[in-house]
Amino acid sequence: MKHLPIINHTYQKLHNEFTRFITTKGYSRGKDVMYPTCIREFLFFIENKGVETIQNVDANTIQSYYYYISSRPNQRRAGGLSDSMLKTHLYSLRLFFDYLLDTDVLEYSPARLPKFTLKKSEQREILSNDQIRKLYTVCESYRDKALLSAAYGCGLRRSEMVNLDLEDVIFHKGIVIVRDSKNHKNRTIPMSDFVARHLKEYIVNERTKGLINNRKINNSFFVSNTGNRWRGNNMNDRLHYLVEKTNDLDIVNKKITLHSLRHSIATHLIDNGATIEFVQEFLGHSEIDTAHIYAKRRKQKLKIISQLR
Repeated sequence: MKHLPIINHTYQKLHNEFTRFITTKGYSRGKDVMYPTCIREFLFFIENKGVETIQNVDANTIQSYYYYISSRPNQRRAGGLSDSMLKTHLYSLRLFFDYLLDTDVLEYSPARLPKFTLKKSEQREILSNDQIRKLYTVCESYRDKALLSAAYGCGLRRSEMVNLDLEDVIFHKGIVIVRDSKNHKNRTIPMSDFVARHLKEYIVNERTKGLINNRKINNSFFVSNTGNRWRGNNMNDRLHYLVEKTNDLDIVNKKITLHSLRHSIATHLIDNGATIEFVQEFLGHSEIDTAHIYAKRRKQKLKIISQLR
């Protein structure tokens, strides 16, 4: 990335001045020498995004750049950038914008919004596509299939499934609306025909059965056998029952929860070419680091595949 062309004369000047600053400060060993290269890539990126001046860079620009570097191929080996290299890119941005602040080019630093911290990725239990299909085959009711379709097909959190109301599932538009989710924001999730069919079959054929002995008006999408809003613990218990029913040790030993299905759909979406931006919006993530977990998993998978060829 050392030779990426920068056409904007102001950006050229900023890069040259920053490079001199780095040299003057004595950054000349190890990853320190990468800082100007990282900034060249950043300037190349924003120039190609149509950002004409450095003053127009905002938090969204920084986020977009993070998505870009966390998903682009590594130029020297198979896969993508390592966590260590991503940290180097982000630290380079901090140095660069601190320099621009010190030289009065900027009045504030967009690199501090949002605050980037690369957390250590947790090991997340994930089912393969075949294992998801196996779960569907052991379902005993329309509600079982609707449960899987909401958790996997829509990527809903357990709390979002509990709070889901009838009017939130709009079949004629093919969408599910999640209201006041974890980040206190609404989001719209597209439904596949497969997901919509299972949710509709549950509404038409089973949901009202649980309401017969309950005189209270209940607008919840998922209802218990007693006609009340289905609780999250009971949803997970039902999933555990279906997992055990598969008699598949590979599935049983993974200790699958509803949140595991959410992780599974995120990974499968990225495996099938979805962008990190789409997955972040689909899942309702507010932080880049969370979406990066799935991108990293995809990079590791691609690296293994390339080694087998």
